[in-house]
Amino acid sequence: MIDFEYIVIGNGLFGSAAARYLSQESKDVAVIGPDEPKDELTHDGVYASHYDERRMVRILGRSRIRSEIGRMAMDNYRMLEEKSGIPFYEPVGCLIVNSDDVQDNNLEPPRELVRTLNIAHTLYEEGDSSWRKVFPDFDFPETHWIIHEPAPAGMIDPRAMLRAQNVIARQQGTVVIPEIVVHVEEDGHFVQIETRSGARYRARKVLVTVGSFTNCFNLFPHKLPLQSETEIFVLGRVSSTEADRLSGMPTISYFTEDAVIRDIYMAPPVRYADGNFYVKMGANTPTDYHPNNLAEIQDWFRHGKSDVHLGDFERVLRAIVPQVEFLSFQTKRCILTRTANKYPIIDQITDRSYVASGAHGSGAKSSDTMGRLAAGLLTDGRWLPGIPRDLFRVV
Repeated sequence: MIDFEYIVIGNGLFGSAAARYLSQESKDVAVIGPDEPKDELTHDGVYASHYDERRMVRILGRSRIRSEIGRMAMDNYRMLEEKSGIPFYEPVGCLIVNSDDVQDNNLEPPRELVRTLNIAHTLYEEGDSSWRKVFPDFDFPETHWIIHEPAPAGMIDPRAMLRAQNVIARQQGTVVIPEIVVHVEEDGHFVQIETRSGARYRARKVLVTVGSFTNCFNLFPHKLPLQSETEIFVLGRVSSTEADRLSGMPTISYFTEDAVIRDIYMAPPVRYADGNFYVKMGANTPTDYHPNNLAEIQDWFRHGKSDVHLGDFERVLRAIVPQVEFLSFQTKRCILTRTANKYPIIDQITDRSYVASGAHGSGAKSSDTMGRLAAGLLTDGRWLPGIPRDLFRVV
């Protein structure tokens, strides 16, 4: 059995960030989590939402607190790139497109927040079509208002960000173990950890950061109030010439009244692992559902019927960027984790076990701050000033 002071269970975006911060405090840190599966259709383990090339980032969040958390994380992007040697951030800006008649998922009104927080922006009110001269590739209804948040808003590559966090954590002494943890048990002074392969580890304290899989294994004495939800996104393939033409396009967050495709986010074309260039668009749909256990989550990733809305995704994407020449479309499956108050849970659960989970699909951009909050709580109970502690407790 190998002993550590701190073990992070889950090597995703929250876990990799937490491990980096913990390794600034201790030389006995490990992060345990499997590598990305080579084939999602035959994989019999866990999955993660960072299996993608792009996530949108912006300072303006769903509330003042979420905006501040995002700002702190974004302030560290260039430092992470420099220390790791891994680029992952493109500050291309972002458009927030909404209407007062559309129900959205914001906790506080965006137009008030952007002014209150002094976030650099340009606001185009309803009926003001002057934005079309600045962003000629987009088409939105005249009934919607638009906030353009320039750099540092933009997009990140979540896979590359995770690698960057891991590289720096390793430089600071963190041990990265590519396994799945299946059992956690406290025995007084330590936490005993067992992986699927039968390996055993022991730690003074443990942080669990496995998102939708938190309640799928024996990680805590009881289930936590987290709800998994399926998510679909589409990749619209474009030529390299078209990708070059659209290289400066901002990301968008678009609340639409469409009957099928809601709460849209979109990123401009980038090259994916297969060598092709894709525009990415994700959204909520009427067929999104809540898997309750490991088998149901695995079934979603292997056999989920994401193509049921392929025609609607194509229709809406073409309407948003009518001048873009698409070559093909394909859907992908993802999963996110929700909480009752729309803030992640970052809390102590037992004497020696902690959790950080529940990002509502927007955890990538803020993951560095989430890891910082969790690491501080784990080491000596510290918490960042200006961030209300109670919002992140288990309810």
